[in-house]
Parts: sequence; structure tokens; C-alpha cells
Amino acid sequence: MHTTADTATDSLATEESLAAAGSSGTSTKRRSHRWDALRQPRVAVPLVFLILLGLVTVAAPLIAPYSPTKLLGKPLIAPGSTYLLGTDDFGRDLLSRLIYAGRVSLGVSAGAVALAALVGVTLGLCAGYFRGIPEFLIMRGMDLILSFPTIVLAIAMVAFLGPSIRNLIIIIAVIYTPRFVRIVYGSTLTIGDAEFVHAARVIGASNPRILRTAILPNVMAPIFVQISLSLGFAILVESGLSFLGLGAQPPTPSWGNMISGARPFMELYPHLLIFPSIVIGVTILMLNTLGDGLRDALDPRLRGSR
Repeated sequence: MHTTADTATDSLATEESLAAAGSSGTSTKRRSHRWDALRQPRVAVPLVFLILLGLVTVAAPLIAPYSPTKLLGKPLIAPGSTYLLGTDDFGRDLLSRLIYAGRVSLGVSAGAVALAALVGVTLGLCAGYFRGIPEFLIMRGMDLILSFPTIVLAIAMVAFLGPSIRNLIIIIAVIYTPRFVRIVYGSTLTIGDAEFVHAARVIGASNPRILRTAILPNVMAPIFVQISLSLGFAILVESGLSFLGLGAQPPTPSWGNMISGARPFMELYPHLLIFPSIVIGVTILMLNTLGDGLRDALDPRLRGSR
């Protein structure tokens, strides 16, 4: 003879089994759709380009024909068969410096955005889920950071911390953390009132478990888009600071300080300025295109309209 408690337990077990089956089916559909999204040209083309660019910079010691700091004794040579992109004013191979500079520019940007995403997602989840005092303190702090112009705040922080690659990563991370906080905060406010979140509370799930298993997976799509877009802007900020002499210090090459070093020779030797500028422009274009493609592919409202 079943008691009322036994009946309730059986009912709860049945609901959990159905929920698990539905979750499994939804997860399979989600993985299938993400695979379809990766095959779209607006996602696949920039993704392949960025992967190849990353591999080239990582394998710089194997690919670059010369050391980026080696003085070849032949300054300001035009592009040709011996030096494919020519040499700079110190006689260093421009192609080798471009490849090694990618390690600095891409490495700083990737590290800064990864740190910004980690901190921003955590703060955004806490502000949107717990509300009250945590929400007020976190969001007002982010508003304070956003109230300063990006480049002015970056220059002020460099003046305080000093120019170095480590400090550059921290500075760019601080600048872009509020963007992740606001995106995750808004999404968490909406998802926090969903029925499956209330159901998780009813069955006794802890707050960290709810945040990790119920809310975080549902805010990942805008996070991926923001990461892609932030990488492009981070490269721009890093290049701008290096151009001003506040980033990577010579003789360490970065795309920004290569452009800065080419200024006195831009009229007679424009290739010194053109090549690093093209690399920066194309890389940022690919990152922005990837971000737009991911947004269109992962946004359910846009999917339904196609």
C-alpha cells in the first residue's frame, strides 16, 4: 500500500526522468545546431583564417626566416626575393618581425579577453541572480569604469602600473570586463525567472549548482559573440598603446610599435607602414565578421526568421 509520501516521491522521480530525457533531446539538437552554425561561410571563413594565423604565430621560430631582432646590415630594403617584405630602418627582416609581433598582439589580446570574460561572467551571474547589495555594488562599479573613455583610462592605468606585457593584459581586461558583466547580467535577470530555475530551487539545488547548470549554459551564446568582438577591439587597444610607446617595448615587436617605428619613413618607404596596418585591419575584420556570424547563427530570433 502506497503512502502519500511514496506517491509524491514516485511522481517526482517520473518528472525528473522526463526532464532528463527532454534535456538530452534538447542538448542533442543544440549540438547539431552549433555544428551547422560552424559550417556557415560567415563563421567558417574567419574561423579558419584566425586558426591559421594563430598557428603561424605559435610556430614563429619554425616559420620566420630570421630572428626578429637580428640586424642584417641592410636597412630599408624594398620587398623582393631575398627579403619578401623588405627590411626596416635597423635592417631587420619585416616578415619575421610581423610574424613574431603577432605572438605579442594576439597573445595580449587573447589573455586580456579571457581574463575579462572570466571575471565579467562571474560578476554578471552574481549581480543578476542574487540582486540586492551585490547587484548595486557590481553594476555601479561597472558604470564607473564605463564612464571613462577607453583610451584615456588605458593611458592612465599604464602611467600608474608601468608599460609591460603583463600590465597591458590586466589593463585591457579591466576595460572590457564591464561589457561581459552587462551582457551576462541582463541575460541572468531574464533566465532567473524561468520555470526550470524555480524548479531547481524547489528540489533543493544549491545556488552555485543552479548558476553552473541552469543559468550559465543559457547565457553562453552571447558570451561567445562578445568574446569574438572584444578580441578585435582588444587588438586595436593594444596596437594603439604600443603605437604610443605604452605597450610592448622595443626591441620586442608588436604590430603597433612597428607602425610607430615606420612613421618617419612612410613617404619614401610606405611598405613599413602598409604591411602591419593590413595585418591589423584584416585580423580585426575577421574577428568582427566571426562575431556577426555567431550572433546570427546562435540568436534564436534570427534563426526563426530565416
